Amino acid sequence: MRSASASPGVPERGLSRAAVGTCLLGLVLTSLLCGAVRKMEYDRAQAEFDQRAVVRVAAVTRAFAEATDAARAVNLFFRASSDITRAEFDAFAQPLVARHGYMQAMIFQRFVGDAERAAFEARRRAFWPGFEIRERIKTGEPALTRAGVRWRYLVNDYVAPIVGNEVAFGYDAWSNPPQRVDTQRAIDTGEPAASPIITLLQGGGARHGILIILPVYRPGTQPLATPERRAAVVGATEVVIDVAQLVGGTLEAVRLLDDDTFALSLRGPDALGNVVTAYQHGSLAKPEGWWERLLDGMNLRHVEEFEIAGSPWQVVVEEQPPALGAHMAELVAMVLGLILSFAAAGLVQQRVARTRRIEALVEQRTAALERATGSLRLYERAMEASANPILLVDAEQPGYPIEYANPACERTFGYPARELAGQPLKLLAGLDADQPAVEELRRALHGQREEHALVTAHTRDGVELISDVYVAPVRRADGKAGHFVVTVYDVTTAKRYEAELERHAHYDTLTGLANRSLLSDRIERAIANAGGMPVWTVLLDFDHFKLINDTLGRRAGDEALRMLAARINGALRPVDTAARVGGDDFVLVLVGVADERQAAARIQQVREAVAEPIHLAGQRLVLSCSAGVAAFPADGLDADNLVKHAEIAMYRAKSIGRNGVQFYAPHMNAQAFDRLALESALRHALQDDQFELHFQPQVDLATGCVVGNEALIRWRHPLLGTVRPDRFIALAEETGLIVPIGAWVLRTACRQNRRWQRAGLGPLRIAVNLSARQFAEPDLVDTVAQVLRETGLAPGSLEIELTESMMMADADAAIRTMECLKRMGVKLSIDDFGTGYSSLQYLKRLPVDVLKIDRSFVQDIVGNPDGAALVDAIISLAHGLRMQVIAEGVETIEQLDYLRGCGCDEVQGHVYSRPQTATRVEALLRAGRVEPAASTA
Repeated sequence: MRSASASPGVPERGLSRAAVGTCLLGLVLTSLLCGAVRKMEYDRAQAEFDQRAVVRVAAVTRAFAEATDAARAVNLFFRASSDITRAEFDAFAQPLVARHGYMQAMIFQRFVGDAERAAFEARRRAFWPGFEIRERIKTGEPALTRAGVRWRYLVNDYVAPIVGNEVAFGYDAWSNPPQRVDTQRAIDTGEPAASPIITLLQGGGARHGILIILPVYRPGTQPLATPERRAAVVGATEVVIDVAQLVGGTLEAVRLLDDDTFALSLRGPDALGNVVTAYQHGSLAKPEGWWERLLDGMNLRHVEEFEIAGSPWQVVVEEQPPALGAHMAELVAMVLGLILSFAAAGLVQQRVARTRRIEALVEQRTAALERATGSLRLYERAMEASANPILLVDAEQPGYPIEYANPACERTFGYPARELAGQPLKLLAGLDADQPAVEELRRALHGQREEHALVTAHTRDGVELISDVYVAPVRRADGKAGHFVVTVYDVTTAKRYEAELERHAHYDTLTGLANRSLLSDRIERAIANAGGMPVWTVLLDFDHFKLINDTLGRRAGDEALRMLAARINGALRPVDTAARVGGDDFVLVLVGVADERQAAARIQQVREAVAEPIHLAGQRLVLSCSAGVAAFPADGLDADNLVKHAEIAMYRAKSIGRNGVQFYAPHMNAQAFDRLALESALRHALQDDQFELHFQPQVDLATGCVVGNEALIRWRHPLLGTVRPDRFIALAEETGLIVPIGAWVLRTACRQNRRWQRAGLGPLRIAVNLSARQFAEPDLVDTVAQVLRETGLAPGSLEIELTESMMMADADAAIRTMECLKRMGVKLSIDDFGTGYSSLQYLKRLPVDVLKIDRSFVQDIVGNPDGAALVDAIISLAHGLRMQVIAEGVETIEQLDYLRGCGCDEVQGHVYSRPQTATRVEALLRAGRVEPAASTA
């Protein structure tokens, strides 16, 4: 049934199929247009985002590269000098730390063995009270405690700046297993090693960062293999980097953190190898509602990986465009598309297609441009960062003009890069352009082939430069060379070092004379060319030369050796040879001398030249020498025997009074063998328990009681019998055996004195003599403290006797050692006072308790007014300096009475008791007051 309002023949109102189809097509075209506009906006936003992200990533990676360069710089500082002081390290490192605010500290770590630990800590406490080697209580925690006993420590010795890094000073990096692994990797490779992300000691555990570590090898070594590097390493340099300060500070400094739409995170490995976030700036809010999720479904993201000293890291940059602004064009296109879909459908479709083509082309070319630009920037930075000169020259222009020179060219040749541009390549060869190596490179350029040659040239300032030059063609697509890359390696130092090594292998570095190896060759050549004539080998040794080193110092001794070597060399003929074979020993090789008379005359000329006065350190010195002579073929047929027999003859000359010449005779060998046998027996005496101590009482003149004993060593050999101290003490000093022997005397004497005290024999003290060799030992104070702990003897019951001569060798060092002993509570005395190099200026500085008057003065006090006055003066001087006085060698009642009248405090000598065994002395101690013998004269 039809509606009542409908009229026949009138069509129904509404949309036709064509209209609906057109409308649907318009909607489809509108949606396509919206999608295309959205894609364009996203790609544009992505391109702009990538540019901004690359800038931030470059800033972060450049900051890490600068940190690595700073680590290399401080490491090269240690390679440039053999002895870097703390002040020099601070002066070098603190400006670097100040310039890079993200650097927490620069540290020099020193390997310290367990045996050195106590002395090392003691020296550092002088600079930093309470210093000790420490370790983390728990790995990864900042709390520290005293390091346990290990055979080796890697201690933070120099820390710059020390303010803010006090907790790191003395830290043992070797105690931390992850840090030890990274340090070992740096030592084995010789390259910088970066630690994983760790909790820094600074900041109480709230700060995290990384360490860049480089090894420091022993000066003068160039280890190549891993075992050599491990053997030559003495420590490491370390740069402590606060990652948050590095990234945040670097980006903030160039205002790259002002944009709140950016989120940046830095990721790196932790100690377990996991990738964790080391730094985070900002975060992207999640879309809220279906409309925002629809419009902002894709965030902008840029990820770049890089390495820090062999450790992989990653930078992630993200951005979320504003919800409304980023899609305004899309909304407008949708509205216009709905309104104009019927009229503009074809135009919109055409625009979309054209837009898509443009976008694809722009994206393709942008990506290609970015790749090319990135590669060019990378290559340019690499060439500019190179330590070696790199040049790019035109292969097609006459003279091969220079088109590019990196900054290293100015450091090496002295020519700025702007001056080199356009100049012919031969400019760098200068006046040295005619050498064969340059001609070989010239032929390589002409033949367009690779070549390298060792070239000697001169810099702009005229300094000689030895370089290894590499030439390589850069070919075009047609195979022709359009340019050449010229790389220059400066090997001047290496070549000079090789020449210096060659010279050091044959010549003495101090005097310039032949050394021992060259001497043997000269003797053998002289023997081969002798032609029936004798060849005379003369060994010269300067008498009492050690006094120069002991009194004026080693530098003065070296200067004296240089002057004497020049005189010796000047007194010889050109055909003769002078060599230094060690210390103050020189060997002469005389040829063309027919007999002993002529040889003695030649040697006398040399001795007269040596005897001329020399002026050294404000002193006028006259030296004599002892000479031993051996002749080929009578005394030996080769260099070794001739030198050995000349040495035996020289020792013979010394033993009979010095300042003479002795020709070798066979019987001298027997004496040398005797001395060798005594030395061998002395080396076994300590372990075979052949030594024993005798004790001589020290008596208080006021009370007549024994208040102390002096310990005196005796040697009873099963075959040689009793060996006098004056026969073996000097030999022990010479061989170095005096150190373990002296330690035995100290320990045995303290143990015996403690037994007497426990037996109720009174608060006795024990006096022990120290040799010069013992006193110079760096661990003397530790040794004395250990002996006192082991024996239980109070420090005040030990008196150490020193001679004036051993203190005058290095008075300041001696005073420091004595002050350490005094702080411990040990008493100090000067033995044989007045017989050495007495100096009142030093005497008033010495922390001495007792002066011992030498027996030579005591013997003169009766019947010699001058001797008596001298003893009286010494006693008055000592009392004026608040010191006690002990007179030794007292043998008569008259001497005893005079010393009592002069106010002498104590005496020791035969008038009371000779040196005796502990058992006999103990009987004397139990008697209480002792009485002097009537006379022992």
